Amino acid sequence: MNETSPRPLRVAVSCGGTGGHMFPGLAVAAALRRRGHRVAVILSGRAVEAERAKADLPEGAEAMLVPVDPISPRRPKSLLKLWRACRSAKRQFRKFRPDVLLAMGSYTSIAPVLAARTLGVPVVLHEANAIPGSAVAHLARFARTVCVCFPDMARFFPKGARLADTGLPLRAEFGKGVGGSKADPAKFSLLVMGGSQGAQAVNRAVAEALALLPSRHPELAARIRVVHLAGTRNEEEVRALYAEKGLAGAAFEVLGFEHDMSRRYAEADLCVSRAGASSCFELALTGLPAVFVPLPGLARDHQSRNAESMAARGAGVVAPQDSLSPESLADLLASLSADAPRRAAMRKSLLAAARPDAASRVADEVERAAAAAAAR
Repeated sequence: MNETSPRPLRVAVSCGGTGGHMFPGLAVAAALRRRGHRVAVILSGRAVEAERAKADLPEGAEAMLVPVDPISPRRPKSLLKLWRACRSAKRQFRKFRPDVLLAMGSYTSIAPVLAARTLGVPVVLHEANAIPGSAVAHLARFARTVCVCFPDMARFFPKGARLADTGLPLRAEFGKGVGGSKADPAKFSLLVMGGSQGAQAVNRAVAEALALLPSRHPELAARIRVVHLAGTRNEEEVRALYAEKGLAGAAFEVLGFEHDMSRRYAEADLCVSRAGASSCFELALTGLPAVFVPLPGLARDHQSRNAESMAARGAGVVAPQDSLSPESLADLLASLSADAPRRAAMRKSLLAAARPDAASRVADEVERAAAAAAAR
């Protein structure tokens, strides 16, 4: 246990929603369990959560179900469901008696935070992106601390809000600085992470850019090696796209899923990726230079903000999707492949932005919040 918490705590951790909230929340839950605290992980009942929690729930942690759906004022039934979720959370909190609640963001945090507020339970929030989601932005007034991952975020929160730069907790499999450590010096190895939401545009742009290399940048075409993580839903489509563009042979590998991402980062010289918070901080932790292609049309355009923040620190290059052409991407890949000093500088900036101890930092804030409440 940290010196801020002389006794074992009861901690409720709300990490429902997508993997972007699940994995960081479970990582902190595991850190809290290692410190001897009792932990209840709050889930919203989604099938994807159940599968991930079954595999990754920390040993000794409990599961607490608070069913809730996305909320919209235009759908009165969603507000009724929120009220029911608040009642469910309060009922279970009275039984579990948490000393503190950690909420990792998304709409699934709303009911637990409101329930904690009415019961006098201190709240710690975590925001993964460079601009807060609507849930965290509205709930920040109820929190003792808001844990953040990007700099210069105070302007998005109420005056006087206490922010802590913790970074984003990641799965333990990622080693710091492994990016490029096992790359073949005779090749230029490109990792494409096209398996995320809205991947079709990235997949096509990359394939079309690669098809231009023999005529536009023959020196790169002769030595490039590509690993394209397409996602299980997109795998066949991307394979067909590569075949259509004449991208065949050992130099081009299309995978639906990869269990050993640490290996893929280690074998790459450069990555093309969306700019979700998890991708940004995995790349930062591993020190792998990246071209970020933010997914447009998301709430508050948060991927663009993430990418811009990384680029402002020299930790990546932003290639907006609406101005991304096969020609511009081919030229960018050729420029970066030929500029080892620039990639080295990006690697240095990425590692400076990394927070390998993020789970421990968030756990510290949870303990501090509980200690402050107990002192009162």
